[in-house]
Amino acid sequence: MELPFEIINIIRNIDAEPGTLVAFAAFHPFALIVLIIPLWILKKIGLYKPVQNLNLFGFSIVVIFTVGWLLGFVSQILLMFVGVSGLKMLMIYFSMYLCISAFVIVNASGLRKKFDQDQLKRKPVNS
Repeated sequence: MELPFEIINIIRNIDAEPGTLVAFAAFHPFALIVLIIPLWILKKIGLYKPVQNLNLFGFSIVVIFTVGWLLGFVSQILLMFVGVSGLKMLMIYFSMYLCISAFVIVNASGLRKKFDQDQLKRKPVNS
């Protein structure tokens, strides 16, 4: 099995211009907003109940993207300003996402319980 040439060109582009990786780290979660807008509309209509439908898998995905976005952007911008090569930055970015994903998958039920306890402590807001 061989890699398509487009992937190799993308890796070469990231190595030559590490700012593209920083831009990706900064803006990749905003693509999810495009997916969340229809769910928000369905919630306002009353067809979708996120508390009932967001199971452990959905919670894990949200945590992975949130933590990955925050730590990924900060780490990549710092590495770019320090002068680390783009290929090393890409390897750090992938390994960081792999570690975050493994941590969330292993500890998903405990994290969910922690966030549910925080929700119970808040007072409900009537809208």
